[in-house]
Amino acid sequence: MNGGRDHRTDLRYGFPMATERPRPVTLMDVANEAGVSVSTASRALTGARRVRGDLEARVRTAVETLGYRPNEAARGLRMARTMTLGVFFHELTNPVSLDLIDGLGAAAHEARYSLAVTSARGDRSQYASLFQHLYGQRVDGLVLVWPFGELSAHLALFVRAGIPVITIRSQRGVPGLPVVSADTTAGITEAVNALAALGHRGMTVIAHGILWTPPASRRRNLDLATEAVGMRLRRRSSRDAGLTVREIVASELSSEDAPTVFLAPYAEVGEVIEAIRAVGKRVPEDVSVVSFADSRFGAAALSERPAVIDVDSFELGRRMAQVLVDAIENGPPSEDVRIQGLARWVPGATVGPAPHR
Repeated sequence: MNGGRDHRTDLRYGFPMATERPRPVTLMDVANEAGVSVSTASRALTGARRVRGDLEARVRTAVETLGYRPNEAARGLRMARTMTLGVFFHELTNPVSLDLIDGLGAAAHEARYSLAVTSARGDRSQYASLFQHLYGQRVDGLVLVWPFGELSAHLALFVRAGIPVITIRSQRGVPGLPVVSADTTAGITEAVNALAALGHRGMTVIAHGILWTPPASRRRNLDLATEAVGMRLRRRSSRDAGLTVREIVASELSSEDAPTVFLAPYAEVGEVIEAIRAVGKRVPEDVSVVSFADSRFGAAALSERPAVIDVDSFELGRRMAQVLVDAIENGPPSEDVRIQGLARWVPGATVGPAPHR
């Protein structure tokens, strides 16, 4: 007896060779087990059309009983898709990017898509080859995360092929590209009001254009919130000024109307705190520090949790992927998508009352 499997010897290699292999469970097997038609079983699993509740329950029970796993490659061929979402990053140096990827991947998995993630590593000369590579992979849709410059030439192939593209910020030269972003109004307003209540009247934002200038709503929200409470606001960028973060902090703190608060993107908060201490001042007794955005992946790198205008980057990534999948299956959104409820003020150890002067 051989358990139903006929073993013979492969004379080329001298080991037993199985002539019968277990047949994979098919959708027809599931339909037969559930006592429904194949089309009903398919609709119950894909959600393409509503199926009566008891029939759907029978189909899902049959799936569990038989251990059925859908053939994604075959599904993609039937739908003329690769079931792949492309994700393009300018660079991946900020831990927040990992939160975005995690959220994108979660929603892609729910919709039975995979991710193809690429990064230019901060080098715009790599854009052409990377976009061509993503196009060559025949991705079904594309997410752009913080790219620089005009992208019309790079995206022309995708546009002509009808491949949906969404972006986290508006892109020059590509009109009508849907922007999917978090509405930061509530989080910024709450943070500024809390700082004003602690007596702070001057704030300096240390920010690169990548985080503040393109999403104009962030700049506008900050302007409106500080103006409403009578707080002075200055912006400094090491990229624009050619100075290091440490040099900018020292320059600001030596000025006549020195700020009592620094606001910086998550990736630079640690450097700002070090720079403040390097000139002999304490955080938060002399100067308060606020982070914009937070990262579950980068939290361990900071010795203390900063106060933060937090944007749930995981949820933002998840919602972006959902918008892209919907664009693939039902057409792109007719207008930009502003996601509410993702930004909030979280007090932390780096903020205290403004010092008396």
